[in-house]
Amino acid sequence: MKDRIHITEIHNSIQKASYTREILEKLPDWFGNKQAIDEYVEEAKELPYFAALNAEGKCIGFFSVKIHYQHTGDIFVCGVLPEYQHNGIGKAVYYAAEDYFIQKGCKYVIVKTLSDTVDFEPYTKTRRFYKSIGFEPLITLTEMWDEENPCLIMFKSLVQQER
Repeated sequence: MKDRIHITEIHNSIQKASYTREILEKLPDWFGNKQAIDEYVEEAKELPYFAALNAEGKCIGFFSVKIHYQHTGDIFVCGVLPEYQHNGIGKAVYYAAEDYFIQKGCKYVIVKTLSDTVDFEPYTKTRRFYKSIGFEPLITLTEMWDEENPCLIMFKSLVQQER
């Protein structure tokens, strides 16, 4: 399946909004709050955006990203349609975003997700995905979201260590 997809950077804000809404609405275990989806859609329109398009040109996955302090990449929001998950699509789109971060001089990448202090299987899968592409847990913050939704910040170094 992976060989029939094309990873591309999307610049058109209308496409970004459409792709984001379409995919997030099909991921209710992660994005079940309509107001949150609306906020992600609005903000993603203005951010760097990488998409996986299938052979018919349909967006099947995306990563919308930010950069903080000119050296820290941030995965703002991402998703892959359920029927395409576990086929390498998320990894392929992530690596396009990582290449962007490296080109922009980033030393690190962070992502915020639900902490492992909450037992919720969809986010267990999310954390497993991030670990599979080199992220490590950094800190859990209850003050970022709230006590029932503790935020785990995970990070990945993009700097090659020389010894």
